[in-house]
Amino acid sequence: MPKAKFEVITHLKLFEPTSHVIDGDVISNTCLKTKEPFKYQIQQDDDFSLDHYNHFPMILNLDGSLWEQANLFLLDSLKSVKRVSRKTLESKSVDLVMFRRWLDTEEVDYLAVPKRIMARPTYRFCAYLHELIRNGQIKSSTAKRRMGTVQTFYRWLKSCGGVTFEYPLWREKEIFISFKDHKGFSQSKKQISTDLSFKQINNNSDFGEYIQDGGKLRPLSTDEQYQLVEALRNIANSEMTLSFMLALTTGARLQTVFTLRYCHFEAKIPDSLENMRINTGNGTLIDTKYGKNIVLHIPSWLYRRIQLYLGSSRAITRKKISKLVYEFDNHQYAFLTKSGRSYYMANTDPFLSLYRHPPRGISVNAFIRQQLLPELISKGHIFSIRFHDLRATFGMNLLEDKIKSTSNNSIMGRELLSGDALWSALMVVQKRLGHSSITTTERYLTFRKDFSIALTVQSEFEKYLMQVGDNYGGK
Repeated sequence: MPKAKFEVITHLKLFEPTSHVIDGDVISNTCLKTKEPFKYQIQQDDDFSLDHYNHFPMILNLDGSLWEQANLFLLDSLKSVKRVSRKTLESKSVDLVMFRRWLDTEEVDYLAVPKRIMARPTYRFCAYLHELIRNGQIKSSTAKRRMGTVQTFYRWLKSCGGVTFEYPLWREKEIFISFKDHKGFSQSKKQISTDLSFKQINNNSDFGEYIQDGGKLRPLSTDEQYQLVEALRNIANSEMTLSFMLALTTGARLQTVFTLRYCHFEAKIPDSLENMRINTGNGTLIDTKYGKNIVLHIPSWLYRRIQLYLGSSRAITRKKISKLVYEFDNHQYAFLTKSGRSYYMANTDPFLSLYRHPPRGISVNAFIRQQLLPELISKGHIFSIRFHDLRATFGMNLLEDKIKSTSNNSIMGRELLSGDALWSALMVVQKRLGHSSITTTERYLTFRKDFSIALTVQSEFEKYLMQVGDNYGGK
């Protein structure tokens, strides 16, 4: 049975059709500037700050027709001065598709708002989401996001879509939320809450061994870290070994590690330099979450290993067979697959629009699933791992390192730290991981207190990595 869905427009051009008059006849579908047919331009008074958008989701009804108002709502998101991310638009489209499917199944008119409160589409959809939570089909966080998207859609219908409703779609009230700012000071802010809400319930069995840092991340214990490095050495995949080492020594996310380019490894660094600093985020060629500007501290020994690798026949061959030729040769990605494809394509990549589904780390996940985990199991090491767990591992190692270096005394194996020393350690970890809020960094400290896993001192672990890394310079 057909269902509502979304399709992706690989390269959406934003334009305003124009017309001009020749000898009294109106000629349409022409560009006002060039007078050539089927060419368009953005007028100076347009609300859009861009002339195109790559990978725009388009919502289709079950009969294949366009859901006009939902698509206009998504298109309106592009009017923001700050370019909306592909993931944000995709998330909105998924939520609206789920809403559309529910509307079709229940035969609900989303524009009809009756007098009876519980018969209104927003309340009925909210009740449906609560039922999915009770049945274990979705989490409360997912339901909250979907309901939020639907509410935002209705707000747009009233403010921009020219739609009026006879009765309210929900009840609102003002609430104050307490939080800590990036310096750790307690603050509060006013928010509008509605009665279409979902209680967030954290299951201890689900969240206990994880750190919430842009997702659930599980730090590896000391034994697991050494077992991981041993497995990587046995597999002998240079690209994966070096990229994993980058994540373990810098805390960089997957999109950052795999959008590093040749140009970032051209510097000749003196032997006395301990770390090579590389700027990432907006204004650079390297992706970060939300484009945040973060300085990457790459150990000099690892930087040199990567330089050796990039000069190896293996790396040169992969670069030569790549089908993407950049304006500057050193803008090619440092790590490429056997077929010359990137593991992750940057959001600013000029070839992004050529792909319906740009590379987003699938090959990395495939390596973990098909090679890394089987190798670990063959050696009797049974534990789960995802690439982003390396970030949490680095964060815990770094915190342990700073705590060990600032504590002078201990009782029963636990360090005695002054408030200033502890705060100093947290600030270092916050800066290196690029946390906007100190609250996120404090979760690493809480994890350290609550779980008695064996932790690694970062400086000691890096010495070990430096020794085993000798095999991967130019393989």
